[in-house]
Formats: sequence, structure tokens, C-alpha cells
Amino acid sequence: MEQHRSYRASGRRRRRSPLGRFLTFFVICLVLFLGISVFFRVSEIRVEGDTRYTQEEVIRAAGIEFGTHLFFVDYESARQNILSSLPYAEQVRIRRRFPNRVEIDVTDTVALAVIYTEGGYLLLDRRARMLERLEYAPIQRLVDVFGMGDPILPRAGEVLAFGEEGRGRLVYLQDILGTFFTLGLSPRVSELNMSDVYDPRFLYDDRFVVRLGPHQNLHHKLSMLMGIVAYLDEHETGTIDLSGDNPFWSPYIVEDFDGDSADTDADAAGEGEDED
Repeated sequence: MEQHRSYRASGRRRRRSPLGRFLTFFVICLVLFLGISVFFRVSEIRVEGDTRYTQEEVIRAAGIEFGTHLFFVDYESARQNILSSLPYAEQVRIRRRFPNRVEIDVTDTVALAVIYTEGGYLLLDRRARMLERLEYAPIQRLVDVFGMGDPILPRAGEVLAFGEEGRGRLVYLQDILGTFFTLGLSPRVSELNMSDVYDPRFLYDDRFVVRLGPHQNLHHKLSMLMGIVAYLDEHETGTIDLSGDNPFWSPYIVEDFDGDSADTDADAAGEGEDED
């Protein structure tokens, strides 16, 4: 009989236990809520990376306010704010660091090319984004791009636009500049003529006119260019034609950027006959 009463008392304790568990859970949630409300608020924003912008400029562009809870910060929106407000910013990563810090890592792009317009000189990066507009020609050596036509002037940080007719030319330009950057060729290119979208040409090392031909296999073509130049003597000049299946160098035909050509040996021979 005593054993039976003990069993029933134990049963009553088990029936009360769900309420106890609920109260315990409620208390824990309340403590967590109060803790979250008081702690984990942004009190430090640290800017890192290779960027020209000051910490104050990056923080202001991000729009993250001190005192905001770490869990409630819209990190993707802050990243897009930086990219749209700071033209040279190319890559942005934002991380939360408990208990109260936000880290912003910014990596800048670089000016690679320049286009002259009536509105001034437009500095471009490898994606043909306009980084800034200058009144005078830039001092640093950049790829001087011409033959693109008049662009629709964008805001700083936006890609150039040339209307529907110029879209193919723009895509080719972006690929050329991007490949120049990847292969490290841009410091050796002074001028790029995009007048003929099927056969752009550029001046390389100030001694070779390079013909690219149609928009295909660009990385392979420019890799071939590097091999050809490495094979030639440092004093040789001429035309390097990458437009066909078999790239070649011609020391006799020098093409200018208007598409004219002249056989230098023939000219020399003609001048000799005139003298006789």
C-alpha cells in the first residue's frame, strides 16, 4: 500500500513537470532577449584593405550606425552602398565580430585606360567603369582609347555606355582591358584604336602595331604576342598580326592607326632610285 502511494506521488510530480519546463524555457528566453537587447551592439567599425579612402569615408558610405544591433545590420545593403558611393572600391567584404565590432575590408580597382570626350578625360578601370572625370590629361601612363564614339556619360563608378549600336564594341573593349590587366600588359600599351570592331589595334612598347582581329581567343592571342616580342631583338619594330590563325610579325610593313601601310624596304628603294 505504501509503495502504491509513493508511485502515485511520483506520477503527480511528472504531470507537473511540463509546466516547470515551460517556465524554465520562458525564463531562459527572457534572459536571452534582455541580453541581446543590451549587448552585441555596434560600438566599433574597423576598415581594412588596400584602399585610397579614409575610414570615415568608408563608414559614411556604408551607412552602418553605431548602436545598431549586430544581428540587425543589413550587410549586403551596406556593401552595395560602398560600391555605389566610392567609385574606386572594387571588392567589399563586411564581417561581424562579436561582441560589438564590424569589419569592412575594401580593395580598390586601378585606373587602366583613358577616353577623351568633350566633357573631359574619363579614367576607366579594366571593366570600363568610369572612375573619375578630369579636366586635363592624366599624368600617369594609361591606355589611350579612341575610336569608341561618344559615350553616354555615366556617373562615377558606372560602366560606360554607347547605346545599342556600340554594345559589341564596348564588350570587346572590356575584354581587351581585362586581358591587359590579367597578363600585366597595360603598362606597355600606349594607344588602343577601337574604330574597327572586327580588327582593333594597339601600339605596344612604342614600336609594334598589334592587330587583334575578331573578338575571339583574346587571351591566347595576347599570350602569343608576349612570346613573339620575347623572341625579337629589342631594337626591332614592325607589325604583329594576331588577326588570323597563324600570328606573325612583319618587320617591313608598318601600319598606322588609320589603317595605312607602307613597305619600308620598298620606300627606301624608291628613294634611292630618285636620287640616282
